[in-house]
Amino acid sequence: MRFETRYTYDFIKRFLSSECRCILEVGCGTGELAARLSRDGYSVVAIDSDGDSIAAARRLGVNARIETWPDFASGQFDAVLFTRSLHHIHPLPESIKRAAESLVKGGLIIVEDFAYESTDEKTLRWFASAIRFLEATGLLTVGDDFLNKVSSKTETLKAWRQNHENELHTAAEIETQLEKVLGRVIRENAAYYFRYIANAITATEKRDAIVQAFAEQEETLTADGSIVALGRRFVAGR
Repeated sequence: MRFETRYTYDFIKRFLSSECRCILEVGCGTGELAARLSRDGYSVVAIDSDGDSIAAARRLGVNARIETWPDFASGQFDAVLFTRSLHHIHPLPESIKRAAESLVKGGLIIVEDFAYESTDEKTLRWFASAIRFLEATGLLTVGDDFLNKVSSKTETLKAWRQNHENELHTAAEIETQLEKVLGRVIRENAAYYFRYIANAITATEKRDAIVQAFAEQEETLTADGSIVALGRRFVAGR
């Protein structure tokens, strides 16, 4: 299991009670998290609208289905997971309402996402510097236009906004809708920039150690106020 999946897994496991049996993951990607939860003994249904991702998840033995949310309906669950997917899903109010309706009594909606709107120039200067450093050491291959613009010295915040502000839900909107439907919401900050690094890092046996070190640095800098946290986590229940 790659470090970025383990980071999500460790968060989710903190909130799954001993009575939890059935889990729905909305936006499962290639199924690495769902496969691990299945090995833990949970009954997991994983859905995604991307056929290639579902095929990859099925190769891991996941009960994965090509479906769109909030149209999907299949039983009741002890937990509904949105793992970095909810910011894309429209309409947001109906998506969260449908998730709440899919919960058994005492069930949880668990969301891991990002607050793209929270970033500032200082934080992106740190991120850009890290990108340039890793690229210079040969550990990072910056091949897409977005990361190239972020790592530049002149277009950082502009590039970020252009890449993220097209029909994405903000973390504040997600939290507001969770509160409206379910009441009290547990909210946490989390590391997230490391995920961009993970997607661009050169294949190496130290890959996970490098990604983990970056995430830990992110957490430290966030805790002391040097940068603004990008990751957001929400837990709400019936």
